[in-house]
Amino acid sequence: MPRPGSRLSRRFGWRSSCADALRVHRSAFIASLLVALLCPLSLYPAYAAQDPISLGQSLLTSLTPDAPTADYARASREFGNAVDGVRQTDVSDAVLERLREISNQLRARTHERLSAAEAEAGDSEGDLEQIYKSATWDDLSFALSAFPYWRAWIDLTLAERPSQIGKRARRLWQAKRGFRAASMQIYQPSLVYGGWLGLGYIAKAEKQSSRATQIFTALKKALAADPAHPVYKMVEAEMAIMRGEAPPPNLAAAQAGSGANIETEMLRAEAVALLQQHRTKEVGAREAAERLRKIIDSNQMTMAILGDILSFQVEIARESLSTYTDLVLAEFNFNNQQWYTAVQKYRAFFREEPVTPGMNFDRFKYRLAVAMLKSDLNDDAAREAEKLLRNGVEPVVQKAATKLAYIARAGHADNQATNAGKAALGTAAKRFLAQSPSDPDADGARLILAQQSNDPGAALRYLDSVKSTAKFAGGVEMTRFYLIAKDFARATQTGTGLESLAREGLSAWEGLPAEEKKSPLNQAFFTQLRAVTEPRMLDVLKSIEISEQKTASLGPSVKRAYLWSRLKIYERLGEPERMLRDIEADTTEKIEGWKLEQYYPFVRKLTNLDLRIRIATTLEPRLKGQPEMERRFRLMAIEDLLAAGQGDAGYDAAKRLIKDYPRAGDGYRMLAKAAQQTKRLVEADNAWRIITEKVPPKQDVWWEGMLSRIDIRLTSTRPEAACELIATVDQRLPAPKDEFKTRFASLRQRATCPRQAGT
Repeated sequence: MPRPGSRLSRRFGWRSSCADALRVHRSAFIASLLVALLCPLSLYPAYAAQDPISLGQSLLTSLTPDAPTADYARASREFGNAVDGVRQTDVSDAVLERLREISNQLRARTHERLSAAEAEAGDSEGDLEQIYKSATWDDLSFALSAFPYWRAWIDLTLAERPSQIGKRARRLWQAKRGFRAASMQIYQPSLVYGGWLGLGYIAKAEKQSSRATQIFTALKKALAADPAHPVYKMVEAEMAIMRGEAPPPNLAAAQAGSGANIETEMLRAEAVALLQQHRTKEVGAREAAERLRKIIDSNQMTMAILGDILSFQVEIARESLSTYTDLVLAEFNFNNQQWYTAVQKYRAFFREEPVTPGMNFDRFKYRLAVAMLKSDLNDDAAREAEKLLRNGVEPVVQKAATKLAYIARAGHADNQATNAGKAALGTAAKRFLAQSPSDPDADGARLILAQQSNDPGAALRYLDSVKSTAKFAGGVEMTRFYLIAKDFARATQTGTGLESLAREGLSAWEGLPAEEKKSPLNQAFFTQLRAVTEPRMLDVLKSIEISEQKTASLGPSVKRAYLWSRLKIYERLGEPERMLRDIEADTTEKIEGWKLEQYYPFVRKLTNLDLRIRIATTLEPRLKGQPEMERRFRLMAIEDLLAAGQGDAGYDAAKRLIKDYPRAGDGYRMLAKAAQQTKRLVEADNAWRIITEKVPPKQDVWWEGMLSRIDIRLTSTRPEAACELIATVDQRLPAPKDEFKTRFASLRQRATCPRQAGT
């Protein structure tokens, strides 16, 4: 009796329980993750390593109420593979009966899961409709149909046994019910074809040859476009047998059901028997190899036969197996942890990869990637795994290859240093996290993505989703602390959100490893956090003094942090004049640029104009050699002098600035303002003219300059001189800002110029 499914479609097990924890440091990180890859995808069906009843029980245990619905669909396929396998053996009736009982339990468990999903939707028709359109319904509806379908094949198998002669009619009736239900699952073609195939066999068992022929003919017609389909081949072979003919050449033998012809099955059976003999008597491997070479050379190899060969790899490893020799040796080396030799043999095999219908070597390519990783060929391992992902593979290989690519990228030191490496690692981490968010090692991907993210909010969300931080030896806490430090540094530029960030930073500080707390840079940032939140502000100042005295050679970042903290404390104390005293107490001839960068924003925030002017004036003679900072402080001083009504002093300061920096546009702007304030109108007009002739009308300073020149001329003894400027501005309307529009309208009302046409 042919099997309802091919061995080629069997699923393989991934044993994730042997995955160890991910570590932050590369050596520990890669060492622990490699353990997970020593549990690679099994190359044989799960039931080959354990009896079918144990497998069924295991599947039943795995289908918990909160298990993903995809697990139910997967379990139905794996259970089907087990049923498919035991039907070809002479297991006892009791084993089949127990499998039948397990199939009922599996279906009941699936029904409970569907009921729970429907209950979650409540009475909402919309929510229910969403369930029935989702992958949840696809998975569960498939499983609900598949488990009775496989039970039907068990019933048919029992019905054919002499030991069940008294129950034969009932067994056939039960099988017919299961097959008929499967044949009506129009959205599950595999079940439809399998169901009609089973009904054909039942018709034949009930001596209804005409009915059986009718079913087989209809099936053959339905699959006419795909003559390579296993069901098509089985039907064609069965119809030939019913006509009293030999099965068509190259078609699956009815009793083998594996896609191999009768001669191939005989050679396979003889080879397996000889290898079993060699296992106990050390005689027979050479003869077995002869038979296997005949299968290989006639292009009749199947995944099932390859599975047989690899289950005897120790016995067959010394024999030549034509194009499969290197693959068998690669597997032998892999299983004996001879990683680099395995890589060489896999590569040799794939250079001349056999092209045989039905053969799928994706799992071996995955094992090649594992061997590469174990050989410290991280880049090669990542590329091999990513090639599998690009080519499209079955879900279980995809999941494993996704993880391997991530591990290979994460374990390569260059991927932490170069931009290209970081990008590849980030892509691999995102892909792994999307594929396996619940994997124990997914936390490592979250940590990497947090460290790479340029968005502090997104980075912190990655860290918050880490399920177990203990395994990273403080890595999560360190990353959180550094992210807050980066965010805090940005916030110091705007002054917003500092207090809340400081409190977050203090909380993160508590979780830092003791060794990290000793870092001078971390201690300096900790001081900044205290400068924002600590109520005992004088204590913070004292700690800064002690830290600066204790460490002779502080780095520039540490120095900046301490100076910022001191200035922040002055601000909170309401004693900004302390800054001036510090500047006056500094006896160095020239103040360093990093100090000026810290002073400037604090001085800009001061509301005391007199203090601002005194600080800028005190700094001015010590700013030589730092033109950018010198111009900024001197411009600020001129602005403050004008704002304080000290126009003459501002004018003198502006003249000195223009002399020192004749190309400084802002200098001419300050000179124009100072000249205008001190009634030096011709000089003010000329200064504004220099600006308006140099900058385009799109810039605000052009409008400020033109409107100031119009104002100056309207108040002069020759107000008509403003008309040419008004005409120029008319041509540039509309103004970019409302304040310019309002001011220009007011100036034009004061003027007696004729309006141009169209204005």
